[in-house]
Amino acid sequence: MSSVRQRCAAADHGTVTAEFAILLPVVMALAMLILGLTRTVIVGLNCQEAARIAAREIVVSGDAARASALVHAIAGSAARVSLSESADSTTVSTQCPIIADSLGILPIRMSGRAIAFHHES
Repeated sequence: MSSVRQRCAAADHGTVTAEFAILLPVVMALAMLILGLTRTVIVGLNCQEAARIAAREIVVSGDAARASALVHAIAGSAARVSLSESADSTTVSTQCPIIADSLGILPIRMSGRAIAFHHES
């Protein structure tokens, strides 16, 4: 009886290695996906916040150059800013790049948008 048990135990030694070899790439892929999605969310939040603060700066000071500088300070120097003015408002649109992933799952850039309404005192 003990020889049968020893043979079964000897056959199981390679099973753990095979399971580990299959599961490790899956776990690593999931970890990379979670990290990439976290990066995307953070960049999206920063991009929207930069647009909001730029719109507020336009309302407070009316200085579009300072608003663009604030966007670059918050969202990074690679962020793009565009201002669209109308009679009673200014729309601030921002586009912030994300590090592109090799699989093409994540978006290339995130965008933010805020509107600054002009008021007369």
